[in-house]
Amino acid sequence: MNMFENEGSTKQRPTSFDPDTNNDPRSTAQTQSVSKQDETSPMSEATATVTTITDNNAASQETEQTPDDIPATTPQPVPSPIQTAQKQAQSQQPGTAPVLPYMDVDDLLSLQIASDPQISPDGSQIAFTLQQSHTQQNIATSAIWLVSSLDGKTAQPRKATSGASNDTTPRWSPDGQTLAFLSDRNGPPQIFLISLQGGEAQQITFLPQGVTEYSWSPDGQRLLAHSAWKQSDDQPGANANDQIAIVMTRLSDLESGRSLEHGRHQQLWLITLDGQVQRLTAEPVDLNQSCWSPNGQEIAFCANRRPDPDLSLGRALWVLTLATGQMRRLTPEDGTAYMPSWSPDGNTIAYLYTADQTEAANVTPWLVNAQGQPQPRLAVPGAEQITCQAWIIDELRTEFMIPPIWFADNQALLVPVQERGQVHLYRLDLAQQTLQRLTNGNGRYISPQLSRNGQMIAMVRADWFTPGDIWRMDTTGKQPRRLTGVNDTLLQSHQLIRPKRITWQSIDGMKIEGFLYLPPLHAQTRAPLITIVHGGPSLAWGDGYVHEFQVMAGNGYAVFAPNPRGSSGYGEDFCRRVVNDWGGTDFQDIMTGIDFILQTEAVDGERLGITGSSYGGYMTNWAVTHTDRFKAAVSRNGITSLSQDALQSVQSVWMSISMEDEARRQERSPLNYVDQVKTPLLILHAEDDIDCPLSSVVQFFVALRKRKHPVELVRYPNTSHLIDWPGVGTPQQRIDRHHRTLQWFANLL
Repeated sequence: MNMFENEGSTKQRPTSFDPDTNNDPRSTAQTQSVSKQDETSPMSEATATVTTITDNNAASQETEQTPDDIPATTPQPVPSPIQTAQKQAQSQQPGTAPVLPYMDVDDLLSLQIASDPQISPDGSQIAFTLQQSHTQQNIATSAIWLVSSLDGKTAQPRKATSGASNDTTPRWSPDGQTLAFLSDRNGPPQIFLISLQGGEAQQITFLPQGVTEYSWSPDGQRLLAHSAWKQSDDQPGANANDQIAIVMTRLSDLESGRSLEHGRHQQLWLITLDGQVQRLTAEPVDLNQSCWSPNGQEIAFCANRRPDPDLSLGRALWVLTLATGQMRRLTPEDGTAYMPSWSPDGNTIAYLYTADQTEAANVTPWLVNAQGQPQPRLAVPGAEQITCQAWIIDELRTEFMIPPIWFADNQALLVPVQERGQVHLYRLDLAQQTLQRLTNGNGRYISPQLSRNGQMIAMVRADWFTPGDIWRMDTTGKQPRRLTGVNDTLLQSHQLIRPKRITWQSIDGMKIEGFLYLPPLHAQTRAPLITIVHGGPSLAWGDGYVHEFQVMAGNGYAVFAPNPRGSSGYGEDFCRRVVNDWGGTDFQDIMTGIDFILQTEAVDGERLGITGSSYGGYMTNWAVTHTDRFKAAVSRNGITSLSQDALQSVQSVWMSISMEDEARRQERSPLNYVDQVKTPLLILHAEDDIDCPLSSVVQFFVALRKRKHPVELVRYPNTSHLIDWPGVGTPQQRIDRHHRTLQWFANLL
């Protein structure tokens, strides 16, 4: 019988974007109705009814609900000039087509996130993960889907798992007959197998701490898994005190969730297809990001095996020989190695590397002989000028890095490269020692995968108008085809605003770049301007669908998304400029950008707001203590004392080298300038945030309230730093944050 059952129907519509020619009709005006998109997908229906027969959780029909009304206690948005104008236009022109609405806050929960495409060994299918939010249950779940890589416009994705829990990380067996995935349906994430011949998914691991990552052995007879362990786990009853007290001995124990591991560390485990388990390691440190040698006899992984691993951020590349249990180190311990990838011939390991632990240096592709000699080397000349750190902030996706991908002839690598707010795919020719960019136009090409025959690349493509779909193209970058349309129903029923890419000169003449979303307003009308600062600081805004930007612009606000010095994708020197200078020229970059907009656009300089999360929250706090130009501010998960953060954050070591001078940390701490605040401030903070701990913003709130300054603190329980991302904050928390932000600016601007 067929393993998967198709759902829904296919709606045809014209193609709207060709990334090879950058022919995008959506770019012809700042405001567009995105009603003409590429090939659609049956799963783009927000209220689709799905029936599957593939595993225990899919035995009955399930209906996904559209977002319900928010609770009465949640702040409600006020009508915007744009919404009022739309209603007037509709009433004045009876019989005309209705004006499509702009995005509102609650539309956030209708967005679906497609990720992690995996090509089947024969190249005919692509498995991927689709994440959804469920308003009534107040949870996010994910399912595994399949789509044909060959059908293009006629492709109909098929649901492989129920999505009643979190089914993620699909991986094909080498023979293509079995699909493995992780699921938390029965507790901590475990490995499940589902046969392409039919039948229910079978759980094959029952590790008490669950599985964090895994991979198939080259012969398809075993799986390598990562799971936390400590020595007392093998002694019955020895962990009884884990329920009474939490003991911390390292700074890393402060990490979110680590305290509940009670001193355990990620180890390597071998799993047979019938569920037999063998632990391979017993290290007092975490072993991460592993890969098999082609002959299945060795495993490469990354680890910091120094005596005090929590006091440095470095990690080396290591190799474990299965027959002997011996380990050998291939890279220096002072730098940081990521994501090893073994060449098909077994002679070389490609990996990502940075010698700098400030996060300001490029993350570049390197090569090392699998036996350790000669010394590691840069993959090709010029690779030092690129960074393979691919995270463009959109508060929806979290793809950060992937391993370099080998072509079958051992002569080239495929890597994503971040540049000026975009992510493009590059081919590194190891024989010719050249770099070749394969993709063109705008957008981000994320999580690429190469087919076994070397003829096809699958990836996620995202841009300003979509959170991302599954695409395919040939390995020269030609013949791109979109295979899914996971958000088409929502996007086609709303108007979206296209941003401008703008550049200006900062106070020292350095060229700075950012993005400006301008609302359509009547002539002679000036829009209030809200500046939104990204986190990091070594991250960036770019070609990403940011729901908050669309909602704010749709409510009549101009939105300014700057990439000040310190942002990634503009070269290592630019990124390093923020080290030991938070609140310095980075702040001036933002303020000069605002001045540039006031001089060139229809923006009201008397109605300025500022907001941001993490480093963006810090910059919001810094701004209100150093200028009174902003009439309203919203600080999210930010920092008010760099000195305190360097002592109590899980990022203590990183903070101490990013702002290494204690006198400078004191000088650049907003808490020390609380007397200068004139701007009404809303503080939104996750209670379990250990990246930017709650305590310093509580002090900021108390100090402002004692001065009778307009301030409000909102604490979100049982969630952490990335509260805005699906699967971290609950759906209700995520939209509550947006409603409160919009209401704060509506009341004050």
